[in-house]
Amino acid sequence: MDLFFYGTLIDADVRRMVLGPAADRLALAPARLGGYRRMAKRYSTAPNLVARKGAAVNGVLARGVGRRELARLRHYEGRNYRLSRCVVTMADGKALRAMVYLCDGQNSARRGGWRLDEWQRRHKRAFLRVMCLWMAGFREAGYLARGRTRWIKRWAVRERYSSHLKGKG
Repeated sequence: MDLFFYGTLIDADVRRMVLGPAADRLALAPARLGGYRRMAKRYSTAPNLVARKGAAVNGVLARGVGRRELARLRHYEGRNYRLSRCVVTMADGKALRAMVYLCDGQNSARRGGWRLDEWQRRHKRAFLRVMCLWMAGFREAGYLARGRTRWIKRWAVRERYSSHLKGKG
């Protein structure tokens, strides 16, 4: 499966944290998704795509995403995002079909544009710490065996995060 990454997953460190060793095996290429604008979400450092006629978003096309990686991505994206079909344009002008995670409307309140370089400078370090704990809650067997997403409750992540902070104090 081919997936278009437009936000935090463009960052190599985030991809490695989410996908593990498989991140280095993916074929990555610059791509552009038309008809959307990348916007910052309120109460989040991650972006969201908002439909906008005439706009386009630069990102990365990840080719060859397997079943296990897709399960990890489902966990990372959470229940507010869904996979949608899209057509991306490659650097050579070729159009390819792919999938993209879009926010389902909840938490999609916009507060301005989102830029990767600014996110890396201001939020990446803290984001990786929190997401490392979130990904630690991933249970691959539950995702793959049931053939659907198995959600980890947010309180469990908060408990791990608060006990992690208490251990440092």
